[in-house]
Amino acid sequence: MQDLDNAFKTALTLQPNCWLDLLFTKERNVVFKEITDPQINLPELRGDKALVVEEDGEVCYIMFEAMLRPEPEKLPTFALKALGMQYIQKRRVLVAIVYLEKGRYASFPAGFENRVDGVANQYQLSKILLWEHKDRILSGELKELAPFLALLDEQSAPAIMDTQKGLLNQISDPKLQSDLLAIAMVVDARVFGYDLVFEKFKKEVNMLKESSFVQDWLDEKYREGELNGELKGEIKGEIKGKIEGKRLLLQSILTQKFGNLAPELLLKLQLSSNEQLDRLGAIVLSLNSIDELQAWLSNGAAEHGMN
Repeated sequence: MQDLDNAFKTALTLQPNCWLDLLFTKERNVVFKEITDPQINLPELRGDKALVVEEDGEVCYIMFEAMLRPEPEKLPTFALKALGMQYIQKRRVLVAIVYLEKGRYASFPAGFENRVDGVANQYQLSKILLWEHKDRILSGELKELAPFLALLDEQSAPAIMDTQKGLLNQISDPKLQSDLLAIAMVVDARVFGYDLVFEKFKKEVNMLKESSFVQDWLDEKYREGELNGELKGEIKGEIKGKIEGKRLLLQSILTQKFGNLAPELLLKLQLSSNEQLDRLGAIVLSLNSIDELQAWLSNGAAEHGMN
């Protein structure tokens, strides 16, 4: 479940409004403000990221907790985190449990009761059954949640991954698209296995260089023995090779325009990420002198994502 939990937390960070729409509907009166890391200083209790929202001018917090299957014993922990945060922040705190997979379970609890001789304390959480929103994901309304389709759909693996890629290709931001593709790979690998997933996403592997966590995930799976070294090396080598090819092409273009580049410029090219190289490629033909290149790399890079 750790892989899925990391994927869920990353998706929550990337697209908080999608999850708020699931909880409140699109006509919600709640406005997203930011994401925060609550500091809950209770023994063996870690506070996850919370969404800061505003309702009628009042700030409150929403904490999302993902579960693959019903685990009623975890509900008091979720409630305790919310109450601890509410006590510290002096703000309303709401917990929403996101059940990721229906499976064969008949019920999905969202609350618990402590009862002694007819006297009871009750605590009720909110819940989201993700599969109930499958049609909204497939329609493109919530295309950013396509990485979780493997948990919601009974189609074959190739069909699901084709659907995921089709939906995610509609996202115009390349960085967001690569992160969501990486999340899809993590979820799909758990459901369908690594070999099939990496083969299916082979054409997209270059984009994954820009993912916020895919490289760490590959290293972790290798250390845990779930991913063999040959496949891991093939994936990382393919990514590295495509990036290096792009870098050499840009260096060749710049050398033809301006002559041999100074060592400090070559170093900047060597340290550039895939996205940064794409941005440079978009303006390289419009550069008129080595001074313009130097100025752009040194001063304009931050504005164009190259710092």
